[in-house]
Amino acid sequence: MTKHPTSEWEWEETAEVAFQEWFNGEYGNFTFRCEWFFGDCEVEDVNTRKDLMTKWLHSAYMTGYNMGRMEGLEVGLTNND
Repeated sequence: MTKHPTSEWEWEETAEVAFQEWFNGEYGNFTFRCEWFFGDCEVEDVNTRKDLMTKWLHSAYMTGYNMGRMEGLEVGLTNND
């Protein structure tokens, strides 16, 4: 039987480091990605803020997925279909 993804997984210590590097990384010449995120959190219109947070979650997920996939390719763990 396979492990259930929501309760039976092992934490990868490098995940936190990679996320912090991405989230606090440069986002243009004079700003950081986290500054844009916190600015978007302060948007007063609820629907606009909800849309912005959904986009942030999608971006974070896709970045993590792609980073994990590339790391898997480097060590030969990911199928290269």
